[in-house]
Amino acid sequence: MEVKVACDCGQKYKFDVEPVNGQMPVTVSCPHCGVDGTSTANNVIAQTFSSQQTPIPVAMAIPVAAAAPVGGLRINQTAPVPPNSPPPLAAPTRPVPMRPVAPVVQNVKPVNEFNLGLGIVGAVLGAALGAGLMYGFFILADFRFPLMGTGIGALTGLGARILYKGTATSLGIISGSIALLATLGTLYLMYGDMAGMFILSMIVSVYFAYKIAG
Repeated sequence: MEVKVACDCGQKYKFDVEPVNGQMPVTVSCPHCGVDGTSTANNVIAQTFSSQQTPIPVAMAIPVAAAAPVGGLRINQTAPVPPNSPPPLAAPTRPVPMRPVAPVVQNVKPVNEFNLGLGIVGAVLGAALGAGLMYGFFILADFRFPLMGTGIGALTGLGARILYKGTATSLGIISGSIALLATLGTLYLMYGDMAGMFILSMIVSVYFAYKIAG
């Protein structure tokens, strides 16, 4: 049978289905807004079945035989009444082929694949790369790179973000700490005990690492 459903959003849709025990064998949903329309379809099927009327068999006429003359006398004889005939059987209905109804697929949230351990590893690798580049530039050019804190902090936060596959406040705090240690260590290799003078580079490094990873 064909079932027509009108959704509350205004979308109308129809489909062919063979009911089981007067109800939908599967669930259906609105193709426009995704609202479950199974209960509405069950109501339509129930109304369709209730509107169908059972055919009433027509009573058969009972023939009466004419009286036959016996010995010159006319005697009225009534023909025996035949037993009640069973009502005519309704013609079998052919099953309506049902088109497969697509199953309702609920919105599935993606699996959380974040891994804080991998994020820390990415931060360490990024800090090591940034410190190596800054120190190598110092050896070759014999002076400190002007954006040293920015470079180490950015690479630290970027490495953490890539391996973590996202951002998080805790990851930003850890990345900022790693960037601070990497910047302080690089400055110590360059200037020894005078590394504490470059506090601005350390602050910038921490800021960029936290901003990118957090």
